[in-house]
Amino acid sequence: MKHFTRLDRDVRENQIYRDALLAQPAEFFRANFGRVPDLIEKLGLVERLIQHVGAPQIFSNDIYTVRVRNAAPFIQLDICRCDGETRTSWREFQQIKNELVGPECEGVELFPAESRLVDTSNQYHLWVNPDPTYRFPLGYDRRMVLDKPVVYRGRAGEELPDDAGLPLTGDSSAMVPRGGNAS
Repeated sequence: MKHFTRLDRDVRENQIYRDALLAQPAEFFRANFGRVPDLIEKLGLVERLIQHVGAPQIFSNDIYTVRVRNAAPFIQLDICRCDGETRTSWREFQQIKNELVGPECEGVELFPAESRLVDTSNQYHLWVNPDPTYRFPLGYDRRMVLDKPVVYRGRAGEELPDDAGLPLTGDSSAMVPRGGNAS
C-alpha cells in the first residue's frame, strides 16, 4: 500500500450531496428523521447534514480514500476503498491510522447497537484519540506482533515437518489482558 497524499477538496462535492439528499423521496425523510418535513425544513435538515459530514481533509492512495473529520475529542477516519470493495486487511487500517493521525494514537471501530447502525456502503469508520498518551481502558498492555501464525506441529519429540501442522488461532497466552492475571 502506497503512502497517502492530500487531495484538494472539490468544491462541487457538497452540492452533489445536497442535490442527492434533496431528491430523496418522502419515505427517506420519514425513516431517517421521523417525519416528512416541508421544503424549508428539508433544506435546513439537508444543510445541517452536509455541514456535519463535510470532510475538511481528504487523503488518497492506490487503495483507499480517507476523509478526516474533527469529531472532538476524537479524529474520525471515514475509510473506503477506491474500487468500492470491502476491506481486506486489519493491518492496512492500522497503517492508515498511523500515517494520518499517529503511530502511538489509539483508535476504535465501533460495532453499534442496531438502533444506531449506519450501513450505506463499504465504508468504515475509525475514531482515533489524537493524544498519543491516551489509552483506552481495554486491550493489551504489551506489544506482540508475528509475521506469520504460530503452527502446532505436535508434542515435543514428536513434531511434524515444518510444512505440516495447524495454525493456532486466538490470542497468545503470553499476552495478558489489561489488569488481568497470567494464571
